Amino acid sequence: MTIIALLLAAVVAFALYSYCKSEELQWMITCLGGVSIFLTWAGTLAVELEEKGKNVNFKVLGGLIAVIMTGLQIFFTFSAVTMPTYVLVTGVTLLLWLAVAYALAK
Repeated sequence: MTIIALLLAAVVAFALYSYCKSEELQWMITCLGGVSIFLTWAGTLAVELEEKGKNVNFKVLGGLIAVIMTGLQIFFTFSAVTMPTYVLVTGVTLLLWLAVAYALAK
């Protein structure tokens, strides 16, 4: 499942690169977008928890965050966003997901 997440992230990262409006942020949006999409989708598809109840919650949360992260990356690709705004929104979303996922896995 990790391979599927990696391939999905690569395809989305290529699309982000191809359609990015800002030339100065093109590589940053491509790289950070690809990594953040990979992390969220890999966490959703590849992680299995022992308890069934926690596993379902983890998968639903991961899927929701993965869709939100993908939507954010697409939004940032087509809008004129500044670098600090992009890094903060992407970083906070990713860290929030990691914190909640850690709490669920505990």
